[in-house]
Amino acid sequence: MARPTTRRLPDDARMSGGPRVVIDPLDDAAVKALHEWLERARQAAIDPDELASIDAAYARYFDQVLRTPADHRQDPTQTLTTIAMAMGEHLQRHSALHWRVVKDAEGTDLALASADDTGVLFPVDPVADAWSKQQRDWLADFVTEVLSELEAASQ
Repeated sequence: MARPTTRRLPDDARMSGGPRVVIDPLDDAAVKALHEWLERARQAAIDPDELASIDAAYARYFDQVLRTPADHRQDPTQTLTTIAMAMGEHLQRHSALHWRVVKDAEGTDLALASADDTGVLFPVDPVADAWSKQQRDWLADFVTEVLSELEAASQ
């Protein structure tokens, strides 16, 4: 199973001289992008409230790609990002995490952050990592573990 990939930001992350990480609330463009990803999820019959729906979407896509000859496979980025955004929305709806725009050396992305913005989870990262390792049956366990860790940390 993939381990949660919440990054704890160092104290100097927002100071000059340290690794530059900027965490901002969602702006209009980010809200629009998130809504578009979630609409794609809805169109693909993925319900962010239902973890089983998100897990099944990943499994279906995984199986579909395996059945497709390698030279006929499409770039998986759009589908995997749709699944990742649905997973992130599930985490946001079932925890104290909040969507944020995170800018770092790798670029600008939608991510989930803790209330104090010191812990950041990029939902695309665990999905892409599992995909690159050809992992099956990991997503529900991953989300359950993240939610459990968040629950334990809040007590």
